Amino acid sequence: MKIAPTANIDHKCHVCEPRGGCLGMQLLNNPSISDHLKQSKRINRKGEHVFREGEEADSFFIVRSGSIKSYLVTEDGEEQVLGFYLPGDVFGLDSTSSQERMSSAITLETTSLCRFPHAYLADKAQGANLLRITAEQMQRDHNLVLMLASKDADGRIASFLDDLACRYWSRGYSASAFLLSMSRQDIGCYLGLAVETVSRTLTRFQECGVLMVNRREVEILDHDTLRKIAGIRVEASGMPKVAGLDSA
Repeated sequence: MKIAPTANIDHKCHVCEPRGGCLGMQLLNNPSISDHLKQSKRINRKGEHVFREGEEADSFFIVRSGSIKSYLVTEDGEEQVLGFYLPGDVFGLDSTSSQERMSSAITLETTSLCRFPHAYLADKAQGANLLRITAEQMQRDHNLVLMLASKDADGRIASFLDDLACRYWSRGYSASAFLLSMSRQDIGCYLGLAVETVSRTLTRFQECGVLMVNRREVEILDHDTLRKIAGIRVEASGMPKVAGLDSA
């Protein structure tokens, strides 16, 4: 069983292999940037901001290891979680018309990133690859809106866990066992639930034999039932049945 790496920083670029190799090279489609790629890697410790809302939006990032939370602060001073980025995800593409950051991004653990200037996209990118990455993230945002509008707490938590499992599986990691780098409070803020509701729901899923939870360690024991709670057909997820998850 291969669990996604967290605090241990791997200096190889294998994380992008399930998506066809280096995402920077795919997006920019120019072999001449190889020297820049060697210098683009950076490590941020837990709790460090990658960027803040209102700063100049001059670059985008790819997560090599670790995880990122994006958020904004509402007019009444409350934090609204917008999303979580895992190894292989791209973030930092959103900006205002005046080229300012629309949100903030902070590390949830020690995280390794690749940074690419937006100028490369304007001058050299092949549009298809950028559109594909952006479309994936827009689809996730669309699903979140539908989920918040139509699902109860059980459905929201189940959908959230199934989404994480699918994302890890697509990157070659285990879809059955992974770490929740985000806090219960962050999950609740993202899903529109109270932190107590998140904790109670996870406990109830464990009592029903759907999963095992040990602090931030999660093991999905019955993925088909989890998907039924989420309102997702098994075929629709694109993943094999539970018996074959860890062989991927």
